[in-house]
Amino acid sequence: MKKIITFILAIAVPCILSATVFAAENTAAAQRGKRENTIIKEPYRMPLPNPYSERFFKVETSDGQIISAGLRYPKTKKKSYPTVILLHSIGKTSKGWLPEQIRLTNEGYAVLTLDFRGHGKSVFDKAFHQKSWITYKHAQFEKFPSDVIAVIEKVQKETKKADFNNYAIIGSDIGANTAVLTAKELKNKPKALILISPQMTFKGLYIPVAMTEIGNTPILAITSKTNLRFLEEQQNLAKFAQSTYDIYNTEVGGADMTIIMQYPETIDIMTDWLKQYLK
Repeated sequence: MKKIITFILAIAVPCILSATVFAAENTAAAQRGKRENTIIKEPYRMPLPNPYSERFFKVETSDGQIISAGLRYPKTKKKSYPTVILLHSIGKTSKGWLPEQIRLTNEGYAVLTLDFRGHGKSVFDKAFHQKSWITYKHAQFEKFPSDVIAVIEKVQKETKKADFNNYAIIGSDIGANTAVLTAKELKNKPKALILISPQMTFKGLYIPVAMTEIGNTPILAITSKTNLRFLEEQQNLAKFAQSTYDIYNTEVGGADMTIIMQYPETIDIMTDWLKQYLK
């Protein structure tokens, strides 16, 4: 009798456990599917790049820092293209913009990217001294806008493919603040700004006053609905906008360029919004 009971238990217990695990896995899968369908209704497929040309630049700033930059534009016979400048997040590099580069170039724009000083390929000065942004004080970060202007001036001298009379700037966190301060200093204001996770001030880059001095430049501000600090910053900055201040916020997510990684359809949102102003 004991042998029979032992035999039955040996068969029944694994079956019960297997059924329990199977049910749990199905429930978890169903919950994941429901959550994923809420966040992204359709999978994003990054487009293949159309034929393009690319040039690279090394720009020496007034204090001897070497800034690495690149210009990508459609491979056509046009003399120049409306231009989008992409300014990356702190701790990231211009490589993080590749999906935007592809989409914007496919849409007929020239795309200028650069690595901020202390990032990526811009960590050396003219004497080959290397320094990372991690060691920077505010004084170094405050040079970011003048670095961008130096890159623009260099590109203007060497090629006519980028049209800086018809351009926009997209920036993420410190890149967003840099975008506003760069626009303030440039005589020809951008046709539009897209600011991902902008802040009132970041590493010494204070932008409320500058926002009142960039004329009628329309702004699209992007962040995540679950990031309460950046939502508050976004709302506070709206008070200083002198023109259109549109808002697009993802349902969940982090901040800076990670929003685009988590929600790649944001690329479509940004591109479609830009088309209103950059033609």
